[in-house]
Amino acid sequence: MDDDNKLYGPSQLRVFQTQLALSLTIGVFTFVLFCFLRRKWPHMYAVRTLRKPLIQQHSLPNNLFSWIMAVLAISDEDVLELSGLDAYVVLAFFKMGITVFFLLLILAMFVLSPIRYYFTGNYDKDSIPWRVLASLESLLGSGKPPLDEDFPRYLWVYPVFTYLFSIIAYVKLFHYTKIIIRTRQKYLASQNSITDRTIKLEGIPRKLVKRNDPTVLKNFIEDLGIGRVVDVKLNYDWTPLETLFDKRNDLISNLEKLYSQFFELKIDLYNEHKLPRVVPINPQDLLSSPTPSKRRLKRRIDSLSQELAGLDSQIRAIQCKYDPRLSTFPVGEDSDIKTLPSAFITMDSVASAQMAAQTVLDPRVYKLLVTLAPAAKDINWENLNLSYYEKVTKSYMITFVIILSYSVIFFLVTSLSSLLDLKTITKFWPALGHMIAKSKWLSTFVTGILPTLVFSAMNVSLPYLYRSLSLAQGYPLSSEVELSSLLKNFFFIFFILFLVFTITGTLWDYFTSIGDTTKFASQLASSLKKLSLFYVDYIILQGLAMFPVKLLQIGDFVILNIVAKLFFFKNFFFRTPRDYRFFYYTPPMFDFGLQLPQHILIFIIILIYSVVSTKIVASGLVYFLLGYFVYKYQLIFSFVHAPHSTGKVWPMIFRRLIFGIVIFQLFMCGTLALEGAILLSILCTPLFLVTLVVAWNFERFYVPLHSFIALRAILNPTNYEKEFDDDLLLSPASNSMINASTDSLTGTSSQRQQETVLNDGESIGSSASELSLLLEGDHSIVHSLDQSGHHSRKFSTIDEEREQFTDYTYPRLIDPLDGPWIGFEGNYISMVENKNDVKPLLQEDLENAESRGSPVNSVSSDNFILRKHIRVSEWE
Repeated sequence: MDDDNKLYGPSQLRVFQTQLALSLTIGVFTFVLFCFLRRKWPHMYAVRTLRKPLIQQHSLPNNLFSWIMAVLAISDEDVLELSGLDAYVVLAFFKMGITVFFLLLILAMFVLSPIRYYFTGNYDKDSIPWRVLASLESLLGSGKPPLDEDFPRYLWVYPVFTYLFSIIAYVKLFHYTKIIIRTRQKYLASQNSITDRTIKLEGIPRKLVKRNDPTVLKNFIEDLGIGRVVDVKLNYDWTPLETLFDKRNDLISNLEKLYSQFFELKIDLYNEHKLPRVVPINPQDLLSSPTPSKRRLKRRIDSLSQELAGLDSQIRAIQCKYDPRLSTFPVGEDSDIKTLPSAFITMDSVASAQMAAQTVLDPRVYKLLVTLAPAAKDINWENLNLSYYEKVTKSYMITFVIILSYSVIFFLVTSLSSLLDLKTITKFWPALGHMIAKSKWLSTFVTGILPTLVFSAMNVSLPYLYRSLSLAQGYPLSSEVELSSLLKNFFFIFFILFLVFTITGTLWDYFTSIGDTTKFASQLASSLKKLSLFYVDYIILQGLAMFPVKLLQIGDFVILNIVAKLFFFKNFFFRTPRDYRFFYYTPPMFDFGLQLPQHILIFIIILIYSVVSTKIVASGLVYFLLGYFVYKYQLIFSFVHAPHSTGKVWPMIFRRLIFGIVIFQLFMCGTLALEGAILLSILCTPLFLVTLVVAWNFERFYVPLHSFIALRAILNPTNYEKEFDDDLLLSPASNSMINASTDSLTGTSSQRQQETVLNDGESIGSSASELSLLLEGDHSIVHSLDQSGHHSRKFSTIDEEREQFTDYTYPRLIDPLDGPWIGFEGNYISMVENKNDVKPLLQEDLENAESRGSPVNSVSSDNFILRKHIRVSEWE
């Protein structure tokens, strides 16, 4: 076997050095390029500074490298304030990885590996020499104590360090879990948004649904004595209205392309002191089109505009039937819109909603089921009306597609595993195997670098497939889509890529020597030893090379801004002002389902090989250090996490890391058994029971605090630290505090909510009426129905701020029927509107403007250009 390795296999040290040099080259070049691009286009890599003024207070120095320390100096409190609880949880995961692997590396470097080196002459079990220790060999002597092949004497340290590393993992997992729970409870308890006070009621009896009366539900909830109901929103099947809006969106898109061609666009995206700006170059009257091409555009625009006007009339006819005062829609035998057996019920306080969500309302199965309501912006209203059978059908179809994809990926992974060994390549294709073996660097590339590149490409590309399958599964919430995508992608990455990739090489060798079953154990040990180097290369590539690439956002900015511009492809991607605004003024979305599975897998891989390979632990520490820095920068300045998951991703991370600990302990038991140390392997088996107890303890006592807000936290969120550090529940002072705070569960919260509704109502009124008309020259008329100004209430969290203008009314009932966009400057949108559709009060302003000699810039006899300030979410 050794002769074969000399003939076919490249030096493991050479593969390691080549991978390290390649990764460092890519990483350093990409990072320096990012530093230059960030200086040249500061808004391109910090788009959130344009959308959220608070982030401008934490603006980074605009020089080459000093911004690095400024990012590291940003505190956890700033992360919560600027990016929210979900970003805090993601960074806590990386901080935990840094802490765990730093402790493991110290123990491995100064205790475990020196012991192994003394007995075997190898610092790691993969037999790759470290040059630092090569000089020590002459001093210590190459002669080591003779080893018993059945039970090498140094293996007694393996059970000790398996226990020690497991304990470190347990302690740090619970340490960070407690920190996250404490932060989550304090964070959510300080909120009083409509989401925190709303519950979702499902399984409403059919007779009650047919009555279409929210008062009955209101009285039913209030009679239970859990609080006062502020509002009830019945759910309807809005498919007919949704269909009309889908047609309208297509019309708007086509009109915007035609207007962009007619007016032509002036692009001003990167400026130091202003917002990105795209305006029409020739806002001329369409009635006088001098060229034939403009005449053809005008005829097409007029035709689509008439079609749009007719569609808007149908939409308004449905919208006008909705009664906003009663939150009801008239349904009957001839109505296409039906009532659904669910409703959103807003309580007067957060405590009332929390108590209601933990209450069993009805003794019958599947009736009157209560859950905490999701954020209104998190709801996919198209899927909210899916029946149980439709959901089951979608689920089975998606499951079938996933199983089919696994069979294809299994073939790809088994083929990839064969690249690790030139002997396998030679068996399939002798000429190719011998040709590769003749070249030292070609064999290094094929067996050492190419598999990690292919493995990385599969890890990056295939998760998008499973995310699209999650989208097609019919989840009513975007957060559910995200978490389901995380589950699918982790299963794919761990079981298909990791386990299958690890096992297939061994199985192939076993099948090729099926006549001698005694070789299976040695072949398995050899495969694990070989894969440890592969995973060192993989972690180095992902950490040193790919994290700087993530920082550069090469797929978004570099390709479209440089490559597409050089090859004149940019017009293919950007054709309308809406396209430019989406790309240059909207932060990229951070998706748990796409980002986290790979990092969880790498955490598990590092833990699995932590006892046998110190290099993997060192590589893992660097990986998590770089990951923490990159994601801290991006989550604050570039990325935004839109789904309202409120830190619920942590239990999913915890469970998968516990599963990784089990795999680590199983791996160590198997390794000791293969080395002939059966007794030592048996000594490790109690760890499985300990891990099960740890998992049970988490599910029993910690998970509820990830699902609900404790009532005591709601009572006194502003003095959270002092109150729960003492924890003197039965002390007189504590009792007086509880008695004094009883109103928080009843009246006080209701009063606070009324103030919030008033302030939010003022903001909504102001935002809906803050319009300006784009006139000739620089003159404009600004009309506001509310002269009192914007709300002045300070929000406690970023989530509460995002939800200030929302409620649980179906958005299509209240969405403005804005015309096609022809330009934008930040949130000021220039759009084409029909004069017959504007409000009467605004129409008077139009007439007054014309009578004063300032004619409105018309695009036809019935249309004009309107400049409107829109209030949308940060990611819209």
